[in-house]
Amino acid sequence: MLSATAWPASAVRIAKGEAVTFAHPTKQLSRAFCAGCGETLFGTNRLDMRVVPNALVARASGGVLPGNLSPTMHLFYRHRIIDVSDALTKYLEGWDGPELSQ
Repeated sequence: MLSATAWPASAVRIAKGEAVTFAHPTKQLSRAFCAGCGETLFGTNRLDMRVVPNALVARASGGVLPGNLSPTMHLFYRHRIIDVSDALTKYLEGWDGPELSQ
């Protein structure tokens, strides 16, 4: 399970150090890692959005995820391992796909 925020590519930059990027061999996806420690910095999805793990943002914000970055939806819910009981919209695939009907 991953809690993350998606941003336009122009809104995400690496302030210190370097990233190593690996592209998925068959899909329009890539992932950037810190060259120093190996931490996942962000992924890039098929819409060229940078997907930043909320855990990384929380650590950079003193251990707490800022309120304006609270989750607003579930993506790829069709592939879930556990059911999530909340009022958020659950998209079966990406946010441009069908929603879970209850």
